[in-house]
Amino acid sequence: MLFSPYTCRFADIFVPLSLKNGIMDKEKGKFATTIDEQIELLSSRGMTFGNEEKARENLLDIGYYRLGFYWFPFEVTFPRTEKRDHNFKKGTLFENVIQLYYFDFDVRNIFLRYISRIEINFRTKLIYEVSNFWKDNPFWYVDSKCVKQDFLDSDEYQGALEDLDREMVITRDQKRYKRDYAPAWKSIEFMSLGIIIQLFNNLKDKDGIIRSRISKHFGIGSPNQFSDYMDAIRRLRNSCAHGKVIFDYKVPGALPNATPVKLNPSQTTNLSGTYEVFKYLLGQVSNNRVADLRDDMKRAFDRIENETILNIITQNTGIDAKNL
Repeated sequence: MLFSPYTCRFADIFVPLSLKNGIMDKEKGKFATTIDEQIELLSSRGMTFGNEEKARENLLDIGYYRLGFYWFPFEVTFPRTEKRDHNFKKGTLFENVIQLYYFDFDVRNIFLRYISRIEINFRTKLIYEVSNFWKDNPFWYVDSKCVKQDFLDSDEYQGALEDLDREMVITRDQKRYKRDYAPAWKSIEFMSLGIIIQLFNNLKDKDGIIRSRISKHFGIGSPNQFSDYMDAIRRLRNSCAHGKVIFDYKVPGALPNATPVKLNPSQTTNLSGTYEVFKYLLGQVSNNRVADLRDDMKRAFDRIENETILNIITQNTGIDAKNL
C-alpha cells in the first residue's frame, strides 16, 4: 500500500468508479477499469492530455491508483479529504502529474543513496564502541549482562537473530567454530537499521557511557536525541525503500527541536525537518557527501519546469529549492 501514517492526507481511495455512458455509476461502487475508461474518467473531471498515447503508457506503467496520490494536489477541493468531488483545477495537465511523480521518484532514490552512508557509519560506530567496551565478550549482543533482557526476549529481536541463520557468512562461522552465534562485528552487519537502533537503545549502559560515546561521534551529547534522529532517518529510509509518497511526507509526533539541528514548528512534522536532520548526520560522516546531496537535489528541482508543480512541492515539503 502507498499510504501510511506519514502520508495520511492521501489515504483516500483513488480507484475509479465504473463508467456508464460517460457518467460515474455510484450504485455499483468502485471496480477495475480499462485504460480507456480511466482516461475518459479523468477527462470528465477536467484533466487534459498533451499526448494521450503517452498517457496510456504511463497509466499502464505506473498505475491509476499510484498516480492518484500525485494528481490529488491538482484537485479543486485539495487538501480536503472529505466530500471531495475529484474535479481538477482548470488547466490541469496529465503531464504535470507525471512530472510531480518523477520528482518524487528521483528524490526517493537520492535519499536512499545517502542514507546508506549514515546507516553504515552508525553500524560501524556501534560495533566498534560496544565491542571495545566489552572487549572480552564478542557475543555481547545476545548477552543479558550487556543488553536488556526484555529486548533480547522480544519477538522482533528473536526474529532478527533467526534471520542471521540464513546468511552464509554466519552459518559458515557457526559451523567452523562450532558455536551458536558469530561475533558482533559479523552478525550486526546483517541486521536492519531499525533493529540496530533498538539495540543501541537497549544497551545496559547505566551511566550512559557507551551510548554517549556513539552519539558524540555525530556531535550529539544526548543519546536519546541521537536515537530520535536515527529513528527519523529510519522512517525516511523505509518510506523511500517502499515507494511511498515523499513530497507530502509527514512525521508522526515531532522531531526534536534542539541543538545541533534547530527547526521551526512546521519543520518538526514535515519533510524539511527530516531533511535538515538528514543533512546534519550526513555531514558528520562526510561534508563532501552533503555537497553531493545538495547538487543532486538541485538537479531534481531544476527538472521541474512548471511553477504550479514547484509550488506544490515547496508548500508540502517545506523545502526551499533556493536553499538546499
